[in-house]
Amino acid sequence: MTALRADPVIEVLGDDTFDLWPVVGREGFWYQALHGDMSDAEVGTAVHQVLRWFHTDEKGDEAANLAVYLGRALGPHDPDDAQLIAMGGLRFIETSTGISITPGCCYSIDERSEIIDVLEGSLPGCWLGHSPGAGITLRDGLVEIVQDVEDSARPVFRVAPTEVRAALAQAEADLDGFCSKLAPWAATHAPMHAELLTDAVARALEAGPYRLARSESH
Repeated sequence: MTALRADPVIEVLGDDTFDLWPVVGREGFWYQALHGDMSDAEVGTAVHQVLRWFHTDEKGDEAANLAVYLGRALGPHDPDDAQLIAMGGLRFIETSTGISITPGCCYSIDERSEIIDVLEGSLPGCWLGHSPGAGITLRDGLVEIVQDVEDSARPVFRVAPTEVRAALAQAEADLDGFCSKLAPWAATHAPMHAELLTDAVARALEAGPYRLARSESH
């Protein structure tokens, strides 16, 4: 079994005051892992984080009810408008030690395709967000995953490309598992918008029916 795991995680900016459907209800900043064994509230938290930019209007007022919130979030939107985005990425964990490397700020789950580009040699390296500046490079036949390119004291993993490919394959399976939870969750908590909501969240993640095409070949 590989010593490397890659958990798809979504960035959570606190959901303790949200009450339009069940959420974890935890304040502060944290990451929610996405997989097929999530609780109802965990799925609700993930969905809200994908849609969250539409929870408030231009004046900062929160949506008065579910219909208003989902009406804003599910569009249709003009190409120049804000779009749904799943901020987060892949959290790499060295299973033998429990040490993890998390994505930085301003990175989104759908950007994980660049990791495949690095493995295939079409990119020398890729950025995984800032503050801290995480990144991945292919160096001397090994994949180097760093938590902060400007701080050598932060965690660094050096692993074989085959281990990274195996970890990425499991991450895709976890995302597919999460997507399998979306339709029944939406049918329960947003029945009037269930199909659109399920499709929109999967699209933002590039998972389920929108799964990255190249991930299926490795």
